[in-house]
Amino acid sequence: MIIKKQFVLLKDVPNVLSLSSSNIKKSSIVNGPQNVFNMLDIIKGSVQHYTKDKVYDFISDLKKKKSLNVVYLREYNLTTSYNKSTNSVILNLSPFGAKDISPTNPGSKNLYASLVYGICFRELVTGKVKMNEKFSKPIIDYLSSLFLRLFGKDYGLLGTYMPEISKLRFLTGCYILSSFFGKTGMSLYKMSASMTAFNYKEYVEKLDKYNFSDIGYFIQSLSDLKVMPGINKHVFTAKILKSYTFEFLPALEDLSRFISILATSEITGSTIVPTYLYRVNQKAFESIIALAKIIFKGR
Repeated sequence: MIIKKQFVLLKDVPNVLSLSSSNIKKSSIVNGPQNVFNMLDIIKGSVQHYTKDKVYDFISDLKKKKSLNVVYLREYNLTTSYNKSTNSVILNLSPFGAKDISPTNPGSKNLYASLVYGICFRELVTGKVKMNEKFSKPIIDYLSSLFLRLFGKDYGLLGTYMPEISKLRFLTGCYILSSFFGKTGMSLYKMSASMTAFNYKEYVEKLDKYNFSDIGYFIQSLSDLKVMPGINKHVFTAKILKSYTFEFLPALEDLSRFISILATSEITGSTIVPTYLYRVNQKAFESIIALAKIIFKGR
């Protein structure tokens, strides 16, 4: 599993943080972790979710609670991250437009969702839970469905048996297998082809010029190979932002973010990412959530 250092679509925003303890302290909200605990304690009886035991264990155990940093980082525009130097989950209030914790902003449901996100993300980026390419098929299916939903009408990808749809699935497979799992070259093409039932052999020379570990090259391949002629990073990103919000963008570039964000989308009442992400492809979504359940299975 590849952990991205920074995001292309977010113009080099770092994925994982490396802030010193002193910098974390300067940005910390007074009594932040305790206030999170207080807010979530109020709703504990109403929470019915597979993440509940691990979330409440995390915030009620003094030692574990110390590994939560509630901060206001104006220059960092994501709500949640992991800080390597302190081995801590980062809950950033800045994207909520809040400088302190209150019942209305960010609100208890957003705090709960942030902890689901942060715990899941930390387990993945630290390697405590490992994912390999055998988990790639539902991710390819999900993102192929998402791209068809967003771009199908604009680029005429409406017929079930259109060759461009098979090509889209194949190129999406190349991107996921390379960007999330580090596969390259002919083994990459063969693996993607086996998962998407696409005959790639006539495209090998063209495929070799793309670095599929980079989403920018993936988008370029969609244009060059006539799946979505003329699409570029700007058009692609604008469409994602319109339908799925800013916080969803990292899911397209990093596997740990992808799983964490889809898990977060199941928290009703949260506004971090849309709670309708399951509608994109429910079968694939449920398979991906099964991966998240592995993370939250034990304490």
